[in-house]
Amino acid sequence: MRTVLSRRARLLRRLHSSIGVFELACLGYLWVCAVTRRRDAPLKIALGVLAGEGAALLLARGCPLGAYQRRAGDDAAMLELWFGPRIAPFAVPGFTMIAAAGVVALVKRRPRCPLEPAPGPREGSRGC
Repeated sequence: MRTVLSRRARLLRRLHSSIGVFELACLGYLWVCAVTRRRDAPLKIALGVLAGEGAALLLARGCPLGAYQRRAGDDAAMLELWFGPRIAPFAVPGFTMIAAAGVVALVKRRPRCPLEPAPGPREGSRGC
């Protein structure tokens, strides 16, 4: 049986999903920057958003918006709506590992020096 959500619950669900999509875009941009060795202001914003979400999940012991959604009459967890009940429990740990690996890749793949060719197979990397 499908329950009819209140206007507030539908609004919160849309807001929550929009935030989730934005955070996934931040995760994707982190990996783009790691692969392309790009460092720019949007990367700093993406890292801040991901760190903020991680802190919020830790402090609230789950998603802080979930409590507001339940109060509005929406008992469905966002990740269960997105991935289904079998995969949803693995989403946060999985995305956390993907983000951590992206940060490691970002640190390991430093940007090349401007106007300097990539080192050849026999040359060592020079510091900027």
